[in-house]
Amino acid sequence: MRKLKLDKNIILIIAASAILLVEIFLLILEVGAISGINKKISKTKQDLITIEREWPNKENYVKKSDSLKKEIADMREKFILPQQDSALFSYISSESKNFSVQIKALKPQPLQDYAASKLGKFKYLPITVNAASSFHNFAQFMDFLQDGKYFFDVLEMRIISDSPYHLIEMVICGLVKEK
Repeated sequence: MRKLKLDKNIILIIAASAILLVEIFLLILEVGAISGINKKISKTKQDLITIEREWPNKENYVKKSDSLKKEIADMREKFILPQQDSALFSYISSESKNFSVQIKALKPQPLQDYAASKLGKFKYLPITVNAASSFHNFAQFMDFLQDGKYFFDVLEMRIISDSPYHLIEMVICGLVKEK
């Protein structure tokens, strides 16, 4: 076997090359890290610009948020709970008097499947309503029900003219929230 003759200069060049390669590798890693930091700085600047632009409207957003929370709470109260059947019928009957709508009969039908959502499972409570009223008073009563205490949907309606009042047969549905 032959011995390799390594000269001091060759050893220095190899060592310097190895150190240079390590430095280049570390430099590449640092450039990548700096690039990541630059992206974070850019995003932070953009967020700061957005905050500075939106800050004067903060109070409006807080008021709007409070208003929306109240509106959501009000909407949740419009769901009928399973034990509220009689309260619902009483509500329809008593409010109809304010509009001169004479309720002849309120007949609940069996619950029907509706939909499940983030708020829970729901069922339709169909109610057959027989009433007598002038058309104008009845229309005002229906508007009131649509914007009233509970959610209502009209599935069927039949109006039979019978002077001076109209005979009204309809099926309205309330939205019942299951437990």
